[in-house]
Formats: sequence, structure tokens, C-alpha cells
Amino acid sequence: MPSGAYITAEYECLCENDCYLNINVYPLAEDIDNSEGLCGNYNGIADDDLTIRGTTQEPDDFVASYR
Repeated sequence: MPSGAYITAEYECLCENDCYLNINVYPLAEDIDNSEGLCGNYNGIADDDLTIRGTTQEPDDFVASYR
């Protein structure tokens, strides 16, 4: 992000079939009300985080729109 926010990703396997990926997003205050996408809108309103072009969608539709 232009503001200097950053993202980290950690891949870890606890055993052969038990692996996961942690993605952490660290936005800055400048990103409040200036962000949208898979990580939400960063405006403090959780109900509008699944938004595609101004309308709230089902989670599967939301994920598919970012493929």
C-alpha cells in the first residue's frame, strides 16, 4: 500500500498433513476509509467487509470475485 502498510506471510507444518498459511495485514491510520478488498474496508464496520462494487454478497461469491 502507498501508505507504508505491510503484509507478512508465514507457512508452517505441524506434521505432514497439517499445514497452514498465516497472512497478517498491518495497515496504518492513513488507510482508514481508504481500503477495500479481501481484508475488508478498514472502516470499523464489519457488516460491509464482504462488499463487491457497492453490494454485499455471499462469502463464496465474494471470494470468487477475487480469483
